[in-house]
Amino acid sequence: MKKAILLICFGNKNINIQLDKLEKNLKMEFYEYDIYKCFTSDFFIKKYGYGIEEVLNNIFKSGYNEIICQPLFTINGIEYEKAIFYINKWKEKFKTIKVSRPLLYSEEDFKMLYNFIKKYYTTNILYICHGTDNKSNYNYKKLFNMFKNENIFFANLESTPYIEDIIKDLKNKKITSICIKPFLLFNGKHIEQDIAGDKYNSIKNILLKNNMDLKLDLKPLLQYDEIIKIFINHLIKANKI
Repeated sequence: MKKAILLICFGNKNINIQLDKLEKNLKMEFYEYDIYKCFTSDFFIKKYGYGIEEVLNNIFKSGYNEIICQPLFTINGIEYEKAIFYINKWKEKFKTIKVSRPLLYSEEDFKMLYNFIKKYYTTNILYICHGTDNKSNYNYKKLFNMFKNENIFFANLESTPYIEDIIKDLKNKKITSICIKPFLLFNGKHIEQDIAGDKYNSIKNILLKNNMDLKLDLKPLLQYDEIIKIFINHLIKANKI
């Protein structure tokens, strides 16, 4: 029986490099499975291909009987829901089709993320998240609250708390030096421009204007073994649809 794992992400110009570490781990754990990848972003699909329906169709035509879909998102937000919508359109085509969960889903996930963050940083760290106005934003808030009594901070790019909100907290605590770290799976526009870029409203420059001494640690989450382990656990526990 032919089996495949489909990795689903928003889109990235260097997708093969970005997913190399994850794929190597998957090939050890799921050695019977071939690995495919696709995008949900219309922009990246038009530019590079890898549309989710196109790839699902190719997998189906190639005679695969079982497929596990792994949406590579931090939360079950808009892009995750988009992926589920397209997967559901194909569930009658395959003998078995399963869907795995995003990074932040179960209580076990949150505990593993807490231990991961505490392992690498104990104080004066600022994680930059994507953020969402979607109902799934509670997952971010739940993570943030786990560190509310520590000098480990979180700001969102596209929803509250924004960087300006966190600067107030830093000043109230008389913190003048901080390490910026992306809470993002992939290296792309958000890290290169919105966080560490030279434009006036990048996270880096906003903090510099507020007289903060900065350290930049821009390694994305999918390059850490601990994060890969969470996704592998999700794939093992993936549910049929």
